[in-house]
Amino acid sequence: MLGLRRVLLPGIAALVLGCALGLAVPPSGQPLSQDDITLLLLGSSPSSKIIQMVEQRGVDFSMTPDLAKKFHDQGASDDLIEALQKARTKAAESKSGVAPAAAPSPAPPVAEAAPSAPPPGAMPSSTEPVLHTHGGSAPAATPASSAASAAASAPADVGPSTEPVLHTPPKADAPVATTASANAPGLKDPDAQGIQHIIQEFAAKEKVFREARNNYTYHQINKVQELGPENQVVGTYEQEWDILYDDAGKRIEKVTYAPLNTLKGLIVTKEDLEGFRNVQPFVLTTDELPEYEINYLGHVKVDEITAFVFRIRPKQMEKDKQYFQGEVWVDDRDLQIVKSEGRQVPEAKVHHGQENLFPRFTTWREQIDGKFWFPTYTMADDTLYFSNGPPVHMKEIIRYTDYKQFKSGVRILTVESLDKQKDQNSSPPPKK
Repeated sequence: MLGLRRVLLPGIAALVLGCALGLAVPPSGQPLSQDDITLLLLGSSPSSKIIQMVEQRGVDFSMTPDLAKKFHDQGASDDLIEALQKARTKAAESKSGVAPAAAPSPAPPVAEAAPSAPPPGAMPSSTEPVLHTHGGSAPAATPASSAASAAASAPADVGPSTEPVLHTPPKADAPVATTASANAPGLKDPDAQGIQHIIQEFAAKEKVFREARNNYTYHQINKVQELGPENQVVGTYEQEWDILYDDAGKRIEKVTYAPLNTLKGLIVTKEDLEGFRNVQPFVLTTDELPEYEINYLGHVKVDEITAFVFRIRPKQMEKDKQYFQGEVWVDDRDLQIVKSEGRQVPEAKVHHGQENLFPRFTTWREQIDGKFWFPTYTMADDTLYFSNGPPVHMKEIIRYTDYKQFKSGVRILTVESLDKQKDQNSSPPPKK
């Protein structure tokens, strides 16, 4: 989102506040507390400076999903959250005096940032779409075949939902479950070779998924809301598209609904539109694997399914190209991505000091036609911290509905046929 330029005197006040808050940080050598991190963030200290302090002095608390969400809301970057997680791990090792046992691919726990429940009058709460359990050819509209949604309230005033639901969201004060901070009981980590096998398998199926989705038409609803100090809606951007494809697989967008854009402090940019199309329904195919650094995080249980969790980061970013950075959940039976959470990168400064910032989002997939895990719902509830103005609280909802397969001259292998073909290729030739 592009923030409207704000040349404000409060910037000077923020600098003074930052200096005053800096005095509250404990003397050098003492670990940083939660309050210290909060004070540094509220004082607009650069993330790089806070990370340096964390690495030098450590912290005296353990990171949790709730705490990560709190720091994110206060302006902490993903790199700072990761540094805080690593700092605690190092502190625990130094206390015990014993190095931890070698693991296949050690990584810090994931702090899943669950969106907070919307206040009255902003975006009414609703149940969320959930992921299907293993069941073969169960259609997407069967509630009993669904599982695995994030524990959070989801606004739903963008039109009637066609996705199945299995449970109501928890209350706002309910504890948030840790996603990948530790393996679920009875779930084992694969070895290093197994991790690489899983990555290659789900990437190959993602390639099939992308080709298959290009043979489906669907309806996409994109909605962005800007919220005021009392979480009241002060501006809205909304567009609905019919996504069609020609026989050559070329994407065609037909705008079916586009009311007046009333956003005040935000501008929807071409990079945001690119995110609606390709980044938020994130796909990681075999062809794109070399572009990303992939780290294994854990084997977890999410509602009624179990999944491997991987952290995804672009190795380097080409100019004018958008990437995904975050975590993906890979079903441990189908070896397909069923959920992704992260943000669009890079965030850049543009003309006249304006900034293009993107919210942290979560995308859920559901099984369509009993074989393909297609995205059906994306939600973001985040605060964008602009350097030249006050922060802007915004919410974003994207729905993908009415998936319908159409006939074309392109031959698409299903995931099942891909597996069968692999088995046939790996079997020894018959004896003469």
